[in-house]
Amino acid sequence: MTLRWPLVGSLVALVAGAGLAALVLAFCGESEGEPSIARSPTRTPVSRTVTVTRTVRGGTPVTTGTPSGTPSALTPPAETPTPSIGVPPEETPEATPPPPPGETETPGPEPTLAPGETPLPPSPTPPVGTLAPVPSTASPRPTSTPTSTSTPPPVLPDLVVLNIFVSNDRLAVILGNQGHGTVPAGQEIEFRVRGVMAETETLSQALPPGASVPVVLEDQVIYRSELVLAVADPNNVIPEEDDNNNGFAKQVGPDVALDLAVHGVFPAVGTSQLLVVIRNPTSAPAIQVTVVVTVYHGDATEPTTASTYQLSIEPLGFETVGVPGVAALPGVHLRVVVEMTDPPDADPSNNVWIGTIS
Repeated sequence: MTLRWPLVGSLVALVAGAGLAALVLAFCGESEGEPSIARSPTRTPVSRTVTVTRTVRGGTPVTTGTPSGTPSALTPPAETPTPSIGVPPEETPEATPPPPPGETETPGPEPTLAPGETPLPPSPTPPVGTLAPVPSTASPRPTSTPTSTSTPPPVLPDLVVLNIFVSNDRLAVILGNQGHGTVPAGQEIEFRVRGVMAETETLSQALPPGASVPVVLEDQVIYRSELVLAVADPNNVIPEEDDNNNGFAKQVGPDVALDLAVHGVFPAVGTSQLLVVIRNPTSAPAIQVTVVVTVYHGDATEPTTASTYQLSIEPLGFETVGVPGVAALPGVHLRVVVEMTDPPDADPSNNVWIGTIS
């Protein structure tokens, strides 16, 4: 027991002395400026690749990149690595404001590309003062054509009175058709003259569109000058395109006084029937005039026969009529009287033939 405690105390004293010596050596080394431990702080630079993307019209540049190196464990965290493209760390790309309307933005400097990167295609720039066209997205709609189911109107004529004239002191009209339909032959057409119903005439031939025909109103005699109104189809019996254009008015008067004369007599070949030649010596046409031929034998005062005819003779023309019941034999003495009763003959002196059949 006596020997153990001195030994423990020696060990404690030895350990305490060693620790004190170490503290002295450490204090002396720092005070003299000599490093006790050699430090070699190594800083590894960081290489970054930054890609700057610029939008020509109104956009915010975006900086992208991935550090190519890893900083050392001894690198202070507050230290910012320097990019390899030479852009200062504190530089931050600013957004480019959009250009005003009508102006073209001038692109900035081209960014430096890292190896292996592909440049972005440039954005199209519209010409100065023009607006970019906006494509239409509306789809054209097919147009449907309505199908007409209505029945076409019937094709009708259109009767009109084109003119009024006088023939042998009778009123006559020029009847025309200015419609698209034809007036058939045999159609009866009424006429109103001087405000009263005059007469009804029957067409002897068809009246196609654009055609006209003269119609003599036999019962309408003109004795003096007057304003005459003639209306065709006044009661609208015939269907027409227009029923309001059938009238025509004109100032008319007696025309050339009509005169018929007996030109000669002779026997008919083979039958010896008496034939009388009647002549119209005037410049007016005789249209449907009434003529009475009276035959006397010798100096008799009583006629042998009298025959009535409806004749139409052109100006300076001739018409031959046969007298029934009278034989024109050679040596027979006859007196032949040609009288126009409707209208009256203008010169009765040339209406008698007296002679012997040769």
